[in-house]
This record gives sequence, C-alpha cells and structure tokens, in this order.
Amino acid sequence: MQQWHFLQFSLHPRHLESASAIVAEMGTRGIHEQPLKSGEVLLRAYFDPSTDICRVRRDFQALCRESAVPLAGCATGIEAEKDWLREWRRRMKPFPVGARWWISPGRDSSRATLQNRIPIWLEPQMAFGSGTHESTQLCLEVLETLPLTGTTVLDIGTGSGILAIAAAKLGAESILACDIDPAAVQVAESNLRRNRVDQRIRLFTGEADALGGRGFDVILANLDGNLIGQKLKDFGQHLKPEGRLVLSGLLGRDATRIRRSARTRNLPLTLLEDLAKGEWRCLVFCL
Repeated sequence: MQQWHFLQFSLHPRHLESASAIVAEMGTRGIHEQPLKSGEVLLRAYFDPSTDICRVRRDFQALCRESAVPLAGCATGIEAEKDWLREWRRRMKPFPVGARWWISPGRDSSRATLQNRIPIWLEPQMAFGSGTHESTQLCLEVLETLPLTGTTVLDIGTGSGILAIAAAKLGAESILACDIDPAAVQVAESNLRRNRVDQRIRLFTGEADALGGRGFDVILANLDGNLIGQKLKDFGQHLKPEGRLVLSGLLGRDATRIRRSARTRNLPLTLLEDLAKGEWRCLVFCL
C-alpha cells in the first residue's frame, strides 16, 4: 500500500491559493482540502515518503511568514493513499449545480438525463475543484450563460479540470488549461478522458505567462484574490476583443479591490456582472 507524508494546516479561504502555490513549489504531489465549520479550510499537502517532512514544515512556515499567510496550526503525518480516496468515493454523491449541470463521481447519467442536465463525471482526488465549493459553482453558472460554441477558452488554475470540461461540453472548440501543480494536471488529464473531451483540451504545467500574446474568447481564473489582483493586467492581455474574463475565488473585499484596480489602472475592462454565492464573489469582465 502506497503511503504518503503529509503537511496539514488550516487557514482562511482568502489565503488558500497563496498557500497552495507555496507547497506546489516545494514539491507536493497533491493537495486535499476540507471546509471547516469555523469558516477556515483544512489542507493536507502530500509528499513522497522519502521527503524530510519535518524540514518541509519548517520551510513552509517560514515561507508563509514571508508571504503574510497566517496559519492556524501546522502538523505532519503519514497516510495510506487508498484510505482518503476510498472515503471520498463513499461520501461523494451526485448533485446539481446551476440550471444545467450534474456533477457525479460515476458515469451513470440516468438522473442527469431525467433532469435535462449536462453530466460532469469527476474524481478530483487531491486537486481543487469538486464542484461543491461556491467559487467553482459560480464559474459553472456563468459558463452556462455564455455562447461558447466554436470559441477558444483559457482555464487558469484548472485543478480537477472541471471548468475546462464544462466549457468543452458547451461547445468550445479549443481549450487550454494550466496549473502550477503537476499532480493537479495529472488529475485533470484523467478527468478529461473520463468525460471524453480530452481531444479538445490541452493541458500544461505552469502559468499563463508562458503563453505570450495569445488571445482567447473566454478566460477562467478561479484563484486566490491576491493572485488575481496581481495578474489582472496580464489576464486582460490574453483576452480577445469582446472576450469574457471570469474571475472567481474572491471574497467581498477582494472583489471591491479588483473592481477599483481595473478603474484606477485604466485597464480596458468593462464589468458586466458581480455575482455572489455565500461569502464568495465572481466578477465577469468584457474587453
């Protein structure tokens, strides 16, 4: 049985993307997240058994201090791979999202067909994007309103690949999906095959900066609010005229700050929608 060292910590959702980026650069093989009743998120970052996990913890805590990412506890341990995966499969039940989606861990689409919904068969494993988080649901709800047939789409921070899969099932012609976490890209690749959309989606490990000046009709970025604020100008440079920029993973003050930043920096972005679900916000801009 494969065993993994893990680094476990909890933090506020606004710091989720920053912390995930730190452990990704430290060589994590995957991240599993669990919402807590306190409103915080519990994360486990998995590492190879040969890793000095005590040193990883020390380095991680130091990097979080440098990046102003506050942690509520930080521990290490060992876990058998099949235990958490089996538990997730046991607990995960099919559920609807928005007006058109049916998220399911299996390939039985009978209930989706009865409700006239589009099935997405998903096993996120250790990647972000199971469809249960409000920020992901907001993106799915925006996608179902867009005319995607024949379009080009960029999915930044694809995680499980759920948003890229949704775009493909709505008729997007060409989709590029990226993530800085190699383990997430592997999970996404498996999910693309499971949904039979792998021929229209190209995955790569890295950031959107590597694309140069290439333009897209739709850009999806379900990320940390701080990271979106830093990359807002870059995202706009990858957008075609009349294209849509969908930004999620934002808390209220993040959304306010990004709206203000778009105005004060004279970015050629027009706000079309400001959507909310729970404490999360999703902004839709047009170039």
